[in-house]
Amino acid sequence: MPDVSDEQRQRVKQEATRTALLDNNISAALVVAGGVASFVSPAHGIVLGIGSGLFWLCANYRQSIANDPPRDDFDEVWITSASVDEGSLPGGEPRERTIYRFHAQQLLVCDGLYALLRSLERYDGAKAAGATEAVAAQVDAVQRNATSIADQQDALIALVPEVNQAWVSLRDELGLDLSTASLGEIQQFYRDTVGELPPPSAALEALGASVRGAASDVLEPFSTGLAHPVLDATELPAEPSDLIGQDYVDGLNELSSALRGLVVDI
Repeated sequence: MPDVSDEQRQRVKQEATRTALLDNNISAALVVAGGVASFVSPAHGIVLGIGSGLFWLCANYRQSIANDPPRDDFDEVWITSASVDEGSLPGGEPRERTIYRFHAQQLLVCDGLYALLRSLERYDGAKAAGATEAVAAQVDAVQRNATSIADQQDALIALVPEVNQAWVSLRDELGLDLSTASLGEIQQFYRDTVGELPPPSAALEALGASVRGAASDVLEPFSTGLAHPVLDATELPAEPSDLIGQDYVDGLNELSSALRGLVVDI
C-alpha cells in the first residue's frame, strides 16, 4: 500500500531548504533590477519588483515544508487545483507579460507547496491518532500535491530562458546600471511595490487575480524565521550574469525529483 517515505521526506525537506535560499538570492537581485528600472520605465520596474516579493513568498513556503508540525483537522483534504487565466495577466508590453506569466506560474507552485504542507501535517496528525482512513486520504493528497508541484516547477523552468532574455533586452534598451542603486532606495522601492505581505500591494493583488482556484491567503507568507533578503539586508547583492541562474534551475530539478518519490509502495 502507498505511504509517505520517511527517507524521501527528509530529502524533500533538505532540497526545499536549499531552494529557499536560492529563492532569496533571486529576490534580492530582482528588487535591485526593478528599483533601477523604475526610474526609466515604472511599469517594468513594478513587474520586476513584485517578482522579488514572489521569490520571498516561495522561499517561505519551501522553508515551511521543512518545519511541518502535525495537525488534528485530518478529516479535511486539500489538493491544489490552481490555474493561470492568461487573459487576466497584467501588463501590455510583451516583455512585461513574459515576466508576469513567470510570476503567475510561481503562484501555482506556491499554492501547491501550501497544499502539500497541509497534507503532510494532516498525515502526521492522522497517523498519531490511528485514523487509518484519514491516513490513506492524506497519503493520496500528499502524492497528488507533490506531483503537481513538480509539474508546475517543470513549467516554471521552461519559462526561465524567456525571462532572462526579456531582462537582457530591457537592461540594454534602457541602459540600466545596477551599480547606481542604493540600499535605502531599494528597500523603499520594495515596500512601495510589494507591500508588507500582508497586505500585498495593488500590483501584487492584480497578479493574484490572474490565478484561479488558489488559496485565499496564498499571498500571505508564513513566519519561518528566514532573514528577509531585502528588508534585512545590509548591502546590495552583486549583479548576476543571469537574472535567474542555472543554480536555481538545478535546485528546482532536485526538489522535483525528491517530490516525485515522496510516496512509495510499502
